[in-house]
Amino acid sequence: MEENNFKCDAEDEKKYKSECYKEMKWRYETIIKARNFHYENFNKWMTYFYVMIGALFVGVSYLVSKGADSTYGNSLDFILFIGFVVSLFWHWANKGYYYWNINFITLVNHYEKNILKFKEEERIYFVFANKSKSDYINPVGGANISTSKLSILLSFIITCFWGIAFLNIKLYSYVNNDKVLYLISTVCTLFAVFGLSEIVSKKLLSSYHKHFPDLQIKTESDNNYRPSKEIIT
Repeated sequence: MEENNFKCDAEDEKKYKSECYKEMKWRYETIIKARNFHYENFNKWMTYFYVMIGALFVGVSYLVSKGADSTYGNSLDFILFIGFVVSLFWHWANKGYYYWNINFITLVNHYEKNILKFKEEERIYFVFANKSKSDYINPVGGANISTSKLSILLSFIITCFWGIAFLNIKLYSYVNNDKVLYLISTVCTLFAVFGLSEIVSKKLLSSYHKHFPDLQIKTESDNNYRPSKEIIT
């Protein structure tokens, strides 16, 4: 009798572990679906920015082609200012996507390594095939370059372009030296971008997630990160 009871308990435990594993795997798959959904929506949002910025570039090109004596001076100022605002929002959107994408990927990696304990050959995200095949010089070869970081950098450069162009026109009649004019415009634009990013994007545009538990998952690349409660992935 005791033997049968022990066997039954073992089977129950095995069944319980199986159900728990299925539940954890379902959560893992849900994270991947959420990440993919976020990626698909991001591509749609980016299309809006591309269309708007492209249209603004066309508008600026048209007005500039009219020459210095054009009667559309105020329109040019307005388009340059709108271009700065739209590009700044584009820059923030890129940064926001990168922030949330890293969150999803980190959670997926954590589930693969620490929760589901997949073997390396069974993993989908927390593994890489042929890392060494990265060629930064070959014009038709692949390389380990972050496309997300490239998008963030490009949006930052274009934002600065709009800001500098706008300030150059506004300050042209006050500053006679072109080098000084470009220096002032560049410095003011950088202050505007960093200042607005710190105030507007941080205070007004941040997603509300203070009520979310912070797992503080440490990735192996975060050599200088020392949270109080570490989960190493």
